[in-house]
Amino acid sequence: MARRLSIHHLSGPRRGEMDPVEVPAFIGSEAGIDVRVPGVDPRHAFVFERDGELVLQDVGSGSGTLLDGELVQEAVLRDGDLLELGRGGPRLRVRDEGEAGRVSLVQALAWARPDGRRLSDLGGFARVLVHETAVRTSRPIRLVLGGAAVLALVVFAFTQWQAQRMRAELTRLREVLHASETERQRFYARIEEERRRADSERGVLEARLEELRSREEELNRELAEAAAGEVQAVRTDLRETRSRLEGLESERAAGERIIREYGPGVCLIQGAYAFYDEDARPLRYRLDDDDRLVRDGDGNPVLDPRGTGTVRTVDYFGTGFHVDRKGLLLTNRHIAEPWWNDDEAAAHAARGFHPRFTVFRAFFPRETEPFELEVVRHAETADLSLVRLDPRGRKIPVLPLDRSGRGAVAGQPVVVVGYPAGLEALLAKTDSPSVKEVLAAAGTSSERITEVLARRSLIRPSTTQGHIGDVTKSDIVFDAPTTQGGSGGPLLNRDGRVIGVEYAVLSKFGGNSFAVPIGYALDLMKAAPETR
Repeated sequence: MARRLSIHHLSGPRRGEMDPVEVPAFIGSEAGIDVRVPGVDPRHAFVFERDGELVLQDVGSGSGTLLDGELVQEAVLRDGDLLELGRGGPRLRVRDEGEAGRVSLVQALAWARPDGRRLSDLGGFARVLVHETAVRTSRPIRLVLGGAAVLALVVFAFTQWQAQRMRAELTRLREVLHASETERQRFYARIEEERRRADSERGVLEARLEELRSREEELNRELAEAAAGEVQAVRTDLRETRSRLEGLESERAAGERIIREYGPGVCLIQGAYAFYDEDARPLRYRLDDDDRLVRDGDGNPVLDPRGTGTVRTVDYFGTGFHVDRKGLLLTNRHIAEPWWNDDEAAAHAARGFHPRFTVFRAFFPRETEPFELEVVRHAETADLSLVRLDPRGRKIPVLPLDRSGRGAVAGQPVVVVGYPAGLEALLAKTDSPSVKEVLAAAGTSSERITEVLARRSLIRPSTTQGHIGDVTKSDIVFDAPTTQGGSGGPLLNRDGRVIGVEYAVLSKFGGNSFAVPIGYALDLMKAAPETR
């Protein structure tokens, strides 16, 4: 039976490969040779058996043949010998299959290294590992090692899969953190903008008061110095100036009195809603395999009840006020039913998705916990709704309503109370260190921010003042400045009675705001079911 060898290519063009051959065998670069090594002589060396021994013979190569580092012409080969075809040339390890039991597996694996210090390559080493295991171990050991190898492969594959998932999750978390930080910076910017706006409004009022006071002092001096014919004209001017100053100070005092007496009965309404299909599945953002938002051709996020992203929710703020000690509140219909006359809601409804509240609650000044709200009734012809809360025995002030029908008069001063600009305005009225503490505790989640503000007694309504421009059957037009978030707030006259419910502001129409006359609200309250 012919003697069998395994020739392992440790370096050179075929590094990591292995040739099983039978003796005698030629080593060279010509096609069809027993052990082909590109780049050496066509027939470089010859291996044959003589008197039971393996013999290596150089067959006239130009670069010579080295055995374990020594240049030889002919030499006896032993299992594990290292051949080098020319100095610095390709290296081969000779493995004698007939000597399989004479060396340890550890020694055989060590011979897979070309110089005893490093692996020639991982793939080649793996092939050597399989070969030596098959040749130099018993069947039970091979079964154990095979099982261990399979287990190692499974563990490796699982580890790689987990590592890939972890990398994807880390990428997603980085994106979320970046988006969160961006939103936080934008939130800070909105707070600062609202703070500057409030400071500007206060500055305008103070400047107006200072101007009138200076004018009064100037007229007093002119009166003292005026000639007889000029006294009456100066006195008339002085009376008009004093009247305007007293009126302005009286209006400011009225605003302060109203916010002091009735402000605790005006609440911040916080709402959020999502869209659900007939199986009560919410619309979610669709994500791709890398957890990135999928967008349609117009760049809008794709929503799908089978999506794996977060639920698509709409958050908003508004104002309401307490009108009955059993827990009735008045607000706008577009606050109590935010999807009313909304184009997006109509588009989702056409696809079979209908809105449902996920959050609908009220925060009152002096109260550290929110009150859950439920809708009682909507007005048919006005932007008004009646909602109910459980007062839980709390003494929340009830605002007095004008039941005379004569409380709204064109030209008369009014005060509007509410929460224009929502959270931004609340935080703008808070000092910067407290704002940082609130955001550190709550992040940029509007739900958590309102809860933290309530616990710190930082939810307080704002007041703005102006005058009635016009009164119609369906509207009260006034010029007290307000903005989004103030909708649903009470409009009070100088006697401190609610004459309307704010519902809109048209900044492009002279900065005018609009309120529903309180008569509509009185009719709505009469038609409401009995309170609990």
